[in-house]
Amino acid sequence: MSMNHHMLAKTTTDAVLANFKSGAWGCLEENIGPSLYRVGCDSVFPSPDASFYDPNTKKQINFEFKPDTETKRGILTGLGQTIAYLKKSHASFLVIPEYIEDFAIANYMESIFNDVIDNKLAVGLIAFHNKDPKQVKILRNVSVSNALAQTSDMVNSRFWAKHQDLPIPLFHLILHCFYLKKIKIINVDAYEYCWDNYIAPPSILTTFLPQPIFDIQGNSIKTLGGKKDILFFEKNLAKIRTLTGSDKLDAITKLHKDMDKKFVGDNYFNSIKKNFITFCKHVKVIDSNYELTELGLKIYHLGVVNGPNSRLFKDYFLNLILLHGKHLDLIFDLDKLSSNPIKYNLSFEKLKLELESDYELKGMIKRNTNRQARSSSTVSFLKYETILWKALDIFTMEGNRPIFNWKKIVEVCSLPEL
Repeated sequence: MSMNHHMLAKTTTDAVLANFKSGAWGCLEENIGPSLYRVGCDSVFPSPDASFYDPNTKKQINFEFKPDTETKRGILTGLGQTIAYLKKSHASFLVIPEYIEDFAIANYMESIFNDVIDNKLAVGLIAFHNKDPKQVKILRNVSVSNALAQTSDMVNSRFWAKHQDLPIPLFHLILHCFYLKKIKIINVDAYEYCWDNYIAPPSILTTFLPQPIFDIQGNSIKTLGGKKDILFFEKNLAKIRTLTGSDKLDAITKLHKDMDKKFVGDNYFNSIKKNFITFCKHVKVIDSNYELTELGLKIYHLGVVNGPNSRLFKDYFLNLILLHGKHLDLIFDLDKLSSNPIKYNLSFEKLKLELESDYELKGMIKRNTNRQARSSSTVSFLKYETILWKALDIFTMEGNRPIFNWKKIVEVCSLPEL
């Protein structure tokens, strides 16, 4: 997907969501619309371009977007993709331009829906104006949901690949373990294997010393800032070494719990696994069946050949998060907001809070009813995303204003497909 294609899809998706949120549009038996919000897309083939979820009815709607550069055959292919999405959604929509060159493709597709689709499949048709993609209209709505739908496990995630302090070489190391599972070198859970052999080996439970993590080339993996080795449980282990008696025993018990791979509920292992694997699913390198995707295999081999710290691997990693991970959407919206002269005097933290509020209002993220309590949290909105962008040299600050390296962003988005 090119940068232009991505931004056109974003503009159209935003407009479609706005129509549902305003109540101008509604679909399915419950006429749902205002309660919809955007969620992550399933990474199992076939994967939609966008997905909305209604928490009240627990219904999911998927979307297939086709740009005005698509062929007529490509539009027909899009209809097939849209039908296939019904396996993981209660309804799906094909979003197409009004014209392909001089051919009125929207009218043609509307006639197909009228003759073949209507009242048979939970598939709808939306058209956008070629010169102004914010102008969208429903040509065929969906009134009855697909009763056989199995909701995707991504409905509980945000629409972008939420980053949680995952160094790029560690990302590659996780792919390495999934590759070992793919080629049957190991027959255990790939992430658990990574945890035991690299991230938090059981030996730390007796030595109480953190272990450095080494990439496939034998280099120690640094934090995103690149200044120190990443060491899991470093503070916990340091504290244990200073304690005695029952306090030490309590701390060791908690460490055992946090490292327990079979623990049911909240512990550190489950938290880190959820963060890292959800991120990998978002960027389409691991699918919802917990297997390495075709793209994941290509990215993995790129890191094997060139090294996980190489410029080429980092550029393709950046390409992944910008396009598949939809960080480009975040950057575009944050840059647009910060360019508003009225916002010049806002601190960056207040600017991010405004974007978060705007996203909640527009249904880009689920409304947080505990926002005030959360505002005192040390983990601010987009905290780790901005750390990642800075590490990848596409983001810096000039006073209160975020500055994005659009030259590099455009170059990376234009990389050839692997």
